[in-house]
Amino acid sequence: MNINIADTPNPETKKFILDQKIVLEGSIELKKNSNINIPFAKEIFDTKKVDLIYLDRDFISIKKTLESNWESLIDEITLILKKNINEKFTPLSFKESNTFNDVVSKKIEEVLTEKIRPAVSMDGGDIKLKSYKDGVAEVMLKGACSGCPSSTITLKHGVERMIKHYVPEVNRVEAVTEHE
Repeated sequence: MNINIADTPNPETKKFILDQKIVLEGSIELKKNSNINIPFAKEIFDTKKVDLIYLDRDFISIKKTLESNWESLIDEITLILKKNINEKFTPLSFKESNTFNDVVSKKIEEVLTEKIRPAVSMDGGDIKLKSYKDGVAEVMLKGACSGCPSSTITLKHGVERMIKHYVPEVNRVEAVTEHE
């Protein structure tokens, strides 16, 4: 298996691009100290040098701790991935339920899926609609986008502008965390 490593706009996060599919459906963001039942992710967190792992179709975004450096960590992570993800590896699936019933939320989801997510994915992240109410769309940034220094600018000048263009009912787009 080949693994290409790419920088992301977030200096603390690298994107590990695999030459095989690791996720069939959906995506997942894992944080250290959470209950993790994916062996290679658990092993990466066991290094104590990683804060966040985001798994998508054929890439893994990994956010290191501030104290860690990429020089030694890249080799460590690459070894873990090559050991665990091989020809015997069964791709993972994460069911994602979209419970939006209103017309505006459905339009926002369509814009996210068709226009915004592909670009965000190239940077090692994802964006999900959390809610829409009274002209405000709340979104969650995941993977490399989570905590990225340029995410606020991207959100206001890219995501918000595009959503407002295609969905005029939206007045504002705000980033929220899972806990909000």
